[in-house]
Amino acid sequence: MKNIDDKSLLIEISNGKESAFTELYRRYFIKLNAYLTRIYKSNESHASDILQEAFLRVWINRDRLSEIENFEAWIFKVVSTESLTFIRKEVKQKTKANNLKALYDNKDLQGFENPRFTELYEIKQLVQETILNMPERRREVYLLSREKGLSASEIAAELNISPNTVYNTLTSALKDIRKSLESQNFQITLLLLVTLKII
Repeated sequence: MKNIDDKSLLIEISNGKESAFTELYRRYFIKLNAYLTRIYKSNESHASDILQEAFLRVWINRDRLSEIENFEAWIFKVVSTESLTFIRKEVKQKTKANNLKALYDNKDLQGFENPRFTELYEIKQLVQETILNMPERRREVYLLSREKGLSASEIAAELNISPNTVYNTLTSALKDIRKSLESQNFQITLLLLVTLKII
């Protein structure tokens, strides 16, 4: 598989072949890790987290990979975007988390007249219900990723499973949540998913 070009690997990954994904990850790990380490000299774990998150998105969006002509340029762009997002999150996360917690934990929220607040509350409740109804391992992986903030490699080590299994499990969890939201006719946007820390 080492002799297969990127384009062929992408086609195989888009068809769900995990060994092709592993090879692609191995092929670009050193370059991308070196790039991120230069940015995060004081904290190499940040570089690892960003890299894991970038490849998680590659796997989740694998059905579109066959459309990419230059994967190296594309993955560097993805990693750069993830890096900027990570930096912004570091700055805003604490304040944002406190504000969201105060908003969503407000017992009077259900009776609040603003329909947007009411909708957010209903979405949050539906997401929590969906998480509770997930198979045990799927729920465990999702919560470790989204609530504890563990990277795919950290989850894999803690649960003694492969990173690919983590990717697949997170993909299934996100599909469960999307289905639940769509079944109740909620409009799903990237901003909504990020705001509620779903993805």
